[in-house]
Amino acid sequence: MCIHVRVATDLPAMVVWDPDEVSVLVARGAHLLDVIRELRALLTIDLGAPEGPGNVLLCYCGTRVKLPAELLTRAVAAQAC
Repeated sequence: MCIHVRVATDLPAMVVWDPDEVSVLVARGAHLLDVIRELRALLTIDLGAPEGPGNVLLCYCGTRVKLPAELLTRAVAAQAC
């Protein structure tokens, strides 16, 4: 079962592991590069996932972890300004 990333409101930290749902919750409004850094640490250090090249995040099974469109569209909009 692969890890899924979801955006949530009112989290105690920017990135939170939810083992019951096999998902990582990301705080709504968090900056994309900060999220990637936190996700990489959680995946590789805490969950034993392999290190992906560049900003690619990998699940512990080796599959690429997809980020929610909400995170990506905010980053594209911020770069366009």
